[in-house]
Amino acid sequence: MYSKCGRIEVALQVFSSLEEKNLQSWTIMISGVADHGRGEDAISLFTQMEENGLKPDSLSFSGILSACSHLGLVEEGKRYFDQMVNTYGIKSTMEHYGCMIDMLGRAGMIEEAYRVIKSMPMEPNSVILRSFIGASKNHEDVICLDENLRKLLLQIEPDLGANYILAARVSSVSENWNDVASLRDAMKGRRLKKAPGCSWVEVDSASSGEIIQPAVG
Repeated sequence: MYSKCGRIEVALQVFSSLEEKNLQSWTIMISGVADHGRGEDAISLFTQMEENGLKPDSLSFSGILSACSHLGLVEEGKRYFDQMVNTYGIKSTMEHYGCMIDMLGRAGMIEEAYRVIKSMPMEPNSVILRSFIGASKNHEDVICLDENLRKLLLQIEPDLGANYILAARVSSVSENWNDVASLRDAMKGRRLKKAPGCSWVEVDSASSGEIIQPAVG
């Protein structure tokens, strides 16, 4: 509860006060600090959990992989993923693959992220597709950007304007202006718009929001 409310220090105090910590409490705390950008704390907790003789589960690895992604710890993330599959015999889920692709994408390792997508035993969801396509755009690396992946994203979420904007921006990086024009026409035909983003900041327990207007073109 404290973690979800953003009071991570209080959550840590409650966690530390527990006389007996089970796998669930360790996992919740690992995920909590990871979600708040405290990746080093997540890794430390994960190590302590293993040292205490507890066997991590699928959720535990989701938390530690997320932490590695936010910290940019690529080698560590690969090691945890390998440990999850080969040491603990845990089957990789969509969330695990999503963490790996996000981590590789942030690091600019687009080709390796693409290989992970192609190795997945299931079809990637819209979150993974947006992560990969966005990373390709940010690093101006569209060599591995399979056209089928962009088409799949628009098939999965055909009524989300942000998907068309993202696809158009990637096409502009590769100077494929015909695709840019057709994507914009598709948006107009569906009467779609990209919703403005919103950032929040908490000051003295009061939340304040700011609308961020999307860039056009």
